Amino acid sequence: MTKPTWAVLALLFAVGLVMGPAVASAQEQKVKVQVEVVLASNKGTAVEPPELSKMKEAFQKQNFSFTSFKRMSLDAVEVGAQKPTEVKLPNGTNASLQLLGMKDGSATLRVIIPNQSSVEVELGRQGAVYQKAGKHVGGELILVLVPPSK
Repeated sequence: MTKPTWAVLALLFAVGLVMGPAVASAQEQKVKVQVEVVLASNKGTAVEPPELSKMKEAFQKQNFSFTSFKRMSLDAVEVGAQKPTEVKLPNGTNASLQLLGMKDGSATLRVIIPNQSSVEVELGRQGAVYQKAGKHVGGELILVLVPPSK
C-alpha cells in the first residue's frame, strides 16, 4: 500500500475509535426504574407499608374500590432497549419491561404481562404509573413504575 492509503486507513481507524463508543452507548441506552408490586384486594383494610395510603387515595378517586394494599416487592431495575428486563410476580409469572425511547426527560416503556395486552407507558416527572399485573390470592397485582428520585 502507498503512504496516502495508510494515512486514510489510520484516519478511518481513529474516527472509528472516537465514534465507536458513542454509537455503542446510544444502542445500549438504559433507564433506571423503581418497580413495586402491590397486592390490592378487598380482604381487610390494611395498608402495608403506610406509604401506600397515597395509592389507596388515588384509586378511590378513580372509583377503584380496593380496601387493602400490601407491598409484595420493591426493586430498582435497569431497563434497556436491546433485551427486556424481567420482573418476577408473586403469581408465578414474569412481567417484561423494555425501553422504547427517551424524549425530553421521559422514558417510554413497553410493559408485557402474560395473558394481557402489552401496553406502552410514559415515565417522566408526573410520578408513578400503575399497571394491572394479574390476579393473586383474591386480589389484583398492580405494578407501580416510578423513575428513581435523582
